[in-house]
Amino acid sequence: MNKFFKKYQYSALLIIILVVGLALRFRLSQDKCLHKWDERFHALVAKNLINHPLEPTLYENPLLNYDYKEWYSNHIWVHKQPLPLWLIATSYRIFGVTELATRIPSFLFSVLAIFITYLLGQAFFTKKTGILSAFFISINGVIIEIGAGRIATDHYDILFLAFIEISILFAYYNSKNKSTSLAILSGIFIGFAIITKWLPALIVLPIHLTMLLQFKASKNEIIKFLLFSFIASIVIAAPWQIYILRNFTLEAKWEYYHHWLHLSSQLDGQPDDGWLHYLNNIRIKYSEIIYIPLVYLVYKLAKSKFRDYTLLTLFIWISIPLIFFSFAKTKMTGYILFISPALFIVTAFFFFDLKDKLINEFSSKGLKVLSWILLVLMIALPVRYCFERTSFGFEKPKHEEYCDDYKKFQNRFQKKSVVLNIEYPIEFMFYTNATAYSINKLEKSDFEAIKNKGYKIYYYNKLEKTISEVN
Repeated sequence: MNKFFKKYQYSALLIIILVVGLALRFRLSQDKCLHKWDERFHALVAKNLINHPLEPTLYENPLLNYDYKEWYSNHIWVHKQPLPLWLIATSYRIFGVTELATRIPSFLFSVLAIFITYLLGQAFFTKKTGILSAFFISINGVIIEIGAGRIATDHYDILFLAFIEISILFAYYNSKNKSTSLAILSGIFIGFAIITKWLPALIVLPIHLTMLLQFKASKNEIIKFLLFSFIASIVIAAPWQIYILRNFTLEAKWEYYHHWLHLSSQLDGQPDDGWLHYLNNIRIKYSEIIYIPLVYLVYKLAKSKFRDYTLLTLFIWISIPLIFFSFAKTKMTGYILFISPALFIVTAFFFFDLKDKLINEFSSKGLKVLSWILLVLMIALPVRYCFERTSFGFEKPKHEEYCDDYKKFQNRFQKKSVVLNIEYPIEFMFYTNATAYSINKLEKSDFEAIKNKGYKIYYYNKLEKTISEVN
């Protein structure tokens, strides 16, 4: 029995971790409303994509003048890349247009990320490192909340994280086995990541390079595999860029420009508290003592004279995005989420290195006590954050009430309906077939123009929560 347990203990632990991660994610995905930033916009565009997958729209039928530069109220919506929207639209086709169906792709890929993190931790170090890394990502409160749509950029960042991880895993296997097909697979997932969250996906290429160096690839092999990977990513990502530039030229050019504005300007009301923003905030997202494993990583890497390519891989994965986004003016939680697996793997590596030193090297009683405290805190602090951030899903979101009000009108309207005085028009359009606006009165010319198009016009009474037709 003891031999059987030892043989299968890692498999059993991994299954438990996956089940825990799955349960936490599923519970938080049960919110009966769309979240304000940015889930409601993604949900509405995905709903509209069901009928025309190559024409992303926010306002399906814009009856009033709009500014194509205002992504939160325009018609053609190329504000973000399309892959997450296609996945959500596919989920709607299978499961129906609901809040839970909006979150199913993130839910599935978030659970997959737990498993991929285990595989990477095991590949880089040992099975026990993989297990602990998987535990950290399974209970991380920020990742769970983002996957449930509760934090801005939501499903995009979860899917981006997953695609980056899968690409890195294929890059590792390519470097180890020298297989061109694996290099192409790595590139395909870089492409998927690009049409999820744009060019930061290219971080995989320098990571791939360090892995090839680790496994002593020749110069020709390095050039070949990286080139194949890059070409595969372009084949996946370029067609959509060409398509929107040809078909939605104004909107596409503006959004590409808008991408660069994130570097030079503070957009969407996001604060700029300096280049230390992310370095300061990772203690809140992961653990107050996350800096100790990071310092240890730099120490070990320097000690190896930067010849330990496993540590160099993790260092590149963490440092390049951290530095790049630290100097961008617009800062948001999800922008560096894809470095999370590397942080978890580094923490797990430090945990077991410290544990081994505690058992085999440390003789000082004070040093032993300090080491035990660190080991306990490395587990306890992430668990505490899991409790704090998720509340196990029992805390009802404050804006759920108006979603319930809107759902009462789900089957009332035909497509040629306009409802005025709706405080949250995006949600209303998600739950109904009507076009909705927050204004409470139309100009006479607009009123007549809408009527002439065959639309019925309605007014929402917020106090009585009733809707009446306007003639």
